[in-house]
Amino acid sequence: MTSLEIKHALLSYFRFKRQYICASECLNNDVMVITKNGFTIDIEVKISKYDLWKGEAKKFKHKWLKTNPSKNYHANKFYICVPTELLDEAEKWVNTINNKYGIIEYSGNRNVFIVKKASLLHKFKSEKLANKIMMRVCSENINLIGRLLNEKEKI
Repeated sequence: MTSLEIKHALLSYFRFKRQYICASECLNNDVMVITKNGFTIDIEVKISKYDLWKGEAKKFKHKWLKTNPSKNYHANKFYICVPTELLDEAEKWVNTINNKYGIIEYSGNRNVFIVKKASLLHKFKSEKLANKIMMRVCSENINLIGRLLNEKEKI
């Protein structure tokens, strides 16, 4: 299992099952989502205990959201997405870092389940953040089409 496989499952879930706008690798986040009501969701994928505690836990955004949630350049909700075998560790992590965070389980076969719903971190809707997510969606599409055209030219 790779983080790319999990990101694909998350993007499919939020786009096709929830009908939300979403993008990968947006603003140094694994997956970003815009809900129908305009709130934004940040999802980080972690496939190892080390990355969860030594990587994600050290990021500035977790300290910032506790001290200054009224700045609206951060997502309204935050989820950590982990494979089934890391669920217990993810629960410990959320309870340590911020109990408003949610947990998504990746169980394989492109299946994701929301194990713990995230609470709102703040109520401010950011047009700037939504615009950044849309810009990333456009970039992904342009790059994908370019790669397909390059492959076609090689044939």
